Amino acid sequence: MPDTRPKTVSTVLRSITWPADRLHMLNPLGSDSGLFTSPDGKLYAHVENEGHILVQRQGDGRYQVPFDFMPTLPGPFLNKSERQPTWTFERPDWLTNDSEADRPHTTADAPRPPEAPVFLNPWDAAQLSPAENTPDGIRHDKHRKTYVDTVDGTVMVRKNAADEYQQAFATTTYSPDIYFEQIPGTKIWRRKAPETDPVPERSQQDRRRLPTDTEEPIPGPSKPPHLDDAPHQTQTLTERLLSANPQAINLSYGLWRNWGKRIQPQLGQHIEIDELYYRIVQQTLNSDSRLAYLQHPLFSPALYDAFEYMLRDNPSLQPKWAIKRNDRWIVLDRRFPFEMPITQYISRTFRYLSDQSVSFLARAIFNQANRSEIITAHGLAVLNQTFSYWTDRSFLQPPRRELADPLLMLRDLFSEQGRGHGTSLAIPSVLGEGLQRLDLDPGRFPHHWNAYAKAPAISSLRLLFSHVLEDDGYVISSTFEPHSEDVLLFHRETIDAVFVLNLPDIIGGRLKRPIAPGLTLTSAMLQTRIGQQQHPLASYMDANKIVYLLGGVQTDALGQTTLFIIRER
Repeated sequence: MPDTRPKTVSTVLRSITWPADRLHMLNPLGSDSGLFTSPDGKLYAHVENEGHILVQRQGDGRYQVPFDFMPTLPGPFLNKSERQPTWTFERPDWLTNDSEADRPHTTADAPRPPEAPVFLNPWDAAQLSPAENTPDGIRHDKHRKTYVDTVDGTVMVRKNAADEYQQAFATTTYSPDIYFEQIPGTKIWRRKAPETDPVPERSQQDRRRLPTDTEEPIPGPSKPPHLDDAPHQTQTLTERLLSANPQAINLSYGLWRNWGKRIQPQLGQHIEIDELYYRIVQQTLNSDSRLAYLQHPLFSPALYDAFEYMLRDNPSLQPKWAIKRNDRWIVLDRRFPFEMPITQYISRTFRYLSDQSVSFLARAIFNQANRSEIITAHGLAVLNQTFSYWTDRSFLQPPRRELADPLLMLRDLFSEQGRGHGTSLAIPSVLGEGLQRLDLDPGRFPHHWNAYAKAPAISSLRLLFSHVLEDDGYVISSTFEPHSEDVLLFHRETIDAVFVLNLPDIIGGRLKRPIAPGLTLTSAMLQTRIGQQQHPLASYMDANKIVYLLGGVQTDALGQTTLFIIRER
């Protein structure tokens, strides 16, 4: 009988991992795919912190680690790392880190062995910038992530709030308690000796936060906040932050206190806390202001690229909430305004968007939050409210209507291209200025896509869009089902808008539109009530709250197929 005992990670993966000393024999498939072929034609994926592991492409386009020697136990599927030429996978329950047979016998009181650093494989380390380029030997990859060389190998690090270089990983904010220091007079680094005083074991979530003396309450919704462009738009966000605990907020001496100056600097805006002056993100500051964002001395969150990279690589540099209560500014010590990069907020909420659309949408939301490419405290508050609304649509309201849904953020191409009745519409490029289109990745919904691919037709395309939009939280109306195969009507609960998606023919890269937007809706349909909102369609049309969309299937020059949606009006 086959051995069905749990296998150790090292045993299972070692047998299907390409040897590190022969990485030069692998041929990469593209510059950023993270996939390689071996001389014998097998496929390998560069798996984060594991090496180059044998994989197989499945019929639905996903990549799976084959465990042929354990036919009763399926291998894990891989997930592409965002913006990185690497992959990750979730370990199956049976693939434990160690089994009882392999575990050394220790007493219950024996201390846990220290974690070992994770080193970069030599092939990847060779792609980094030379250590000679910096005085301290710090190296970077093309995404400006930080690495240092040790005598045992190259490790990825990030600078934490205590100005220590700590082991880091590309696809998670978790950092183990492994620290490095430069060997004086050299560009080689070494692991710092662990502290001699016992430190209580912290959870993975605690390791992502700054250490403070006491825990403070996590703010939760008390009443539906709503922000607009009024001067006091941050009032509701402030009330929400304080609503969890009307008593005193944590005043422990956190690391942010090192940011203060005894003499108020001439440049920038500052608030005073315990006779020290702290720089804040630019805002309209007056006696009625109750919310501010404390700015880290080493980082300004003004521009999108720097802000997004900071949230991904070194989130401890992000601003901190400061609340004014009883004429006194207090800082929320252990509550970061942003838990993850903007792209992760988007991909977590809108699961089917392609990586490229996620990236473009993140930039558009950042710029739209402050209606400028340079963000202020007002824009940061709008971002916070937007992400909170996405998480809990039933209790909260979006800060602005267009930020409630990506489809509302699409540019109106009908008026911009100036086309008239009976003309065609060019499909905009994904690289066009602003948010001109949204693309859905068929690899994220293979079941629905495979059903369409078996019999591609306008009716099956409509059904495909219907399934995908419904899975992503939209409510599909049956209004057009018996009337038109190329029109789809849908809405999202709590959003005061109705979407009309037309699926016209594509000829020569252009969408054929023989009629103007709106003529698809007949007078009989105007009286149809939409879903659970129970609003007549006519009232939406009178209030100009109908959004006309065009969609279809497109394959780019690289062979990547997506479902696209653009806004017609």
